Amino acid sequence: MSRARLEAMTNQNDDFELALSEQIDAVFRGHPNLFDHRKKFPWLTGSLGDPSADVFFVAENPSLSQVERAIDPTGGPPTKEAQWYASKADKLFREALIAAGFKDGKVASLGGWKCYITNVIKEADYAGRWNQSDQQRHDDAADIWSGVLGWELETVKPKLVVAMGNKVERHLTRLDKAGKINLPALMKIDHYSYVAFRPRGKLGPMHPDRVRDYLESIRRVSLRLN
Repeated sequence: MSRARLEAMTNQNDDFELALSEQIDAVFRGHPNLFDHRKKFPWLTGSLGDPSADVFFVAENPSLSQVERAIDPTGGPPTKEAQWYASKADKLFREALIAAGFKDGKVASLGGWKCYITNVIKEADYAGRWNQSDQQRHDDAADIWSGVLGWELETVKPKLVVAMGNKVERHLTRLDKAGKINLPALMKIDHYSYVAFRPRGKLGPMHPDRVRDYLESIRRVSLRLN
C-alpha cells in the first residue's frame, strides 16, 4: 500500500472516530442518569477495528469488571486497543479473528484489524448486575443507544453484521423491525464469553470441541463474505 493511500485511510479513520465520539457525547448529554464510564476510562469507546470493513461483529455492552482489569496489549496503560483484550474470552475472540483473516499479527498485536467490532449499548455495566436486570431495562438501553449504532451502520454500510449471541440477535432484529437501525445481512454466532466461561451440556468452558466449533463459526463468517 502506498504511503499516500495509508495516510488517506488513517485520516478517514480519525474522522470517523471523532464523529463517533460526538455521537456518544450526545447520548450521555441527553441522558444524564447514565453512568458515563469515560470519566474513569476515557479509552473505552465500545468499538474497535477498521471502520471501513465489510463486516461488523456486534456484542451487547462493555463489561465493567473486565474494563477495570484491562491492560493494553503492549502492557502499558490502557488505550483503545485494550478493548476486547482483558479476559480469556476476549483472547479467544481475537484468536478466531486472526485464524479467519479478520486481524493481522498475533493476539497482542496492535492494529491489523480487517473487521469492525462494536456494541449495541456503549454504556459499561457489571455483567452480574446487568444480567439480573429485567428485559425492559435491556430494551430501553438498546433504544437509547440505537442512534449511535444506526449511525455506525449508515456511515460504514457493511455487507454483513454478525450478532454475537442470542441477546444481541434479539436487540438487532427488534431495532431493525422498529426502524431504529437498518440492517444488512445478519448472521449469528455464539458469544465468546459463552464458550470461555459457561458450559454447554456436558462440555465445560473452553472444551477443545467448543473452541474448535467457535473457530469454525468465525471462519464461516469469512466464507459468507466471499
